[in-house]
Amino acid sequence: MEWGYPRRWLAETASTNDVAREWALGGAPDGALVVAARQIRGRGRRERIWDSPANAGLYASFVLRPEWPAEQAPNLAIVAGMAAYRALNALGVQDLRIKWPNDVLANGKKICGGLVEPRLGAGRIEFAVVGIGINVGQRPGDFLPELRQTATSCRCEGVQTTVDLTLDALVESLHAAGRKPFAELRAEWRAAGAKGEEPEL
Repeated sequence: MEWGYPRRWLAETASTNDVAREWALGGAPDGALVVAARQIRGRGRRERIWDSPANAGLYASFVLRPEWPAEQAPNLAIVAGMAAYRALNALGVQDLRIKWPNDVLANGKKICGGLVEPRLGAGRIEFAVVGIGINVGQRPGDFLPELRQTATSCRCEGVQTTVDLTLDALVESLHAAGRKPFAELRAEWRAAGAKGEEPEL
């Protein structure tokens, strides 16, 4: 089966990461994907809220099953960050930078966030859920008032794309990032603006 499948499409859910985790526990394969048009309780790192209005952004969670030891789990944040960075670059978004460990900024404003939640056992990664949220179609006034000075979207940056096209770019870039030699990927991550600390999950 092509990587990035099977897929579950949801009109609305609390969190795509929660759905993907339950699916992974039930045996979902590497590359399985959950996408929602809207999240009610979208979240980022440290339980921060990720505003997820209907049909305005990409809200996607992937099941990954890397054959990695448990101590390498933090490296998945770098994989996720660089996948999002590369996808946005391919779509034509300019002035991109990684904000440690896996947020992506465009012109200094947040356009993308990631949340990696691994399940560890017997000294290895049993699976990991990689959630990525990308602001796609929001206008400046669509953001919550407290986010309007710090958030942006593909549309705000002058890139006309759709959630579906953004998803296609992300699937391709995440698949490629997961198979790139990790030392090279980490070097790209640092060159893209990450401070160089190893991420903590």
